[in-house]
Amino acid sequence: MVYESLIAIVESHLDNLTDTWVQEVKRSQYLDTYKKLTDSELSKRGNILFSNLLDWLLKGASNDDAAKYFLEIGDKRFKEGFPLTEVYYALYLEKKVLWSFVAWKDEVSGILKALDAIEFMTVINNYFDLGDFYIIKGYNEQLFIQLKETGKFTSEELENIFAGGAFYQESIKKIKEQMYGEGLSIGIIR
Repeated sequence: MVYESLIAIVESHLDNLTDTWVQEVKRSQYLDTYKKLTDSELSKRGNILFSNLLDWLLKGASNDDAAKYFLEIGDKRFKEGFPLTEVYYALYLEKKVLWSFVAWKDEVSGILKALDAIEFMTVINNYFDLGDFYIIKGYNEQLFIQLKETGKFTSEELENIFAGGAFYQESIKKIKEQMYGEGLSIGIIR
């Protein structure tokens, strides 16, 4: 019921959500890079954000799907030269727009019971919280690659910069798995 309600709201009001997000971006004092985009490009990006939310809900709200999408966004925004704070804030505005829109719609207030409302909030917050984490992760992965390619930092310096977080821990795990696999393949490890 909760998913259906949220799907119905986003699906039937996709253009309104997008237009409201665009206006919020234009009014924001924190999104100078986004403001350099044409109105058409800004609208396209806003529509993609809400369309992905809709697609995510329609596919069953998989954390893996959200992770993949937001990693790509973090990677792309880094390559486009967007400051991470702006990317994060643009996503915050999407959440804000969705919540303010939902709060005023009879579709939700008339349909949801207290427990359903909690689940509704949990689903939305899960999507955006995953978005925050994976955008930062995707962005940092590209930052790490760029810093490494400059040759200005030693491996030890980069490890100190990125150590302790999920990005670094996951990278170390992948390297160990790769080394183990290579060891098996050439007969060093049995």
